[in-house]
Amino acid sequence: MRLLDPRTIRVVSREMKDEDFDTSTVSRKQVVSHAWSEIMKYLATKQTHPKMFLGDVELGVYARVVYTYGISIGCNLNETLLIKYDDVWFGYVMFSDLPSCEKFLALHFEEYEGGADYLISDIVSLYLKGLNLYPYVYKENWRKYVPIESLKEIQRVVTKTIDKNKK
Repeated sequence: MRLLDPRTIRVVSREMKDEDFDTSTVSRKQVVSHAWSEIMKYLATKQTHPKMFLGDVELGVYARVVYTYGISIGCNLNETLLIKYDDVWFGYVMFSDLPSCEKFLALHFEEYEGGADYLISDIVSLYLKGLNLYPYVYKENWRKYVPIESLKEIQRVVTKTIDKNKK
């Protein structure tokens, strides 16, 4: 259970090209829908997790961001599920525009321990699923952050390490 950084959701929803998903094991809709389902799973269980660090009001604002981007790309998300959580619903309706929501959440994600590292965690996770957000986040300097560019090379290195550990 984890929150995706709102910047990740924006990049996946608005900035990436359709062809960026051609070699990926996830689609644009899957990434955003998964973020929504993580919110719902957390609300249903209230299970603690280090990457579910927002309070209920902040989680509502986060849900607004996920919902807005999700609807814009054709996800079928049910916002009425949030109504039974008073503080979450309050956060959900607190801002009417996406830029205000994102600015509000940026403060919380940056305050969270390892704020900049949080975004890189999303990027690495999606990179291992074949979705390369590096150029969209780090622009022309993106290669500085990628230790291995080819997914086939990642598979070779990981398989070699796993085989070595089996012995």
